[in-house]
Formats: sequence, C-alpha cells, structure tokens
Amino acid sequence: MNKMSNDFTPLKLDESQLFELVRLSNIIIDERMFKIILELLKLNIKPEAIIQVLKVLAKQGLTSTSS
Repeated sequence: MNKMSNDFTPLKLDESQLFELVRLSNIIIDERMFKIILELLKLNIKPEAIIQVLKVLAKQGLTSTSS
C-alpha cells in the first residue's frame, strides 16, 4: 500500500532541481508544501484536484486572518 509519510524527507536530486526551477520562476512555495504536492502527483492525484484544494485552503486562510 502506498501512503504519504508524515515525516519530511529531504528532496531528491531531481526534486531539488525542480524546486530550484520553481524558485527561479519567482514562485514562492515552502519546500515542505512542494514535497507534499510532488507526493500527491506521484500517487496519481489529478493536478486539477490539487489545485482545487489549494484554492479552497488559500481562500480559508484569507478569511480566517481577516476575521
């Protein structure tokens, strides 16, 4: 059974290079969040589903900080 780990493992070489490309593109993302997204993609979660969840979380974050 394939399951995501709660422990943070350092990025592998190819993941690290992709993370660097993202950062050089002026995209601000936490390394842990980047790793989680990569793991979700490896589990064949559709990118559209990940995007939807991130949008909901971002919206909730904005409303919870303003109240």
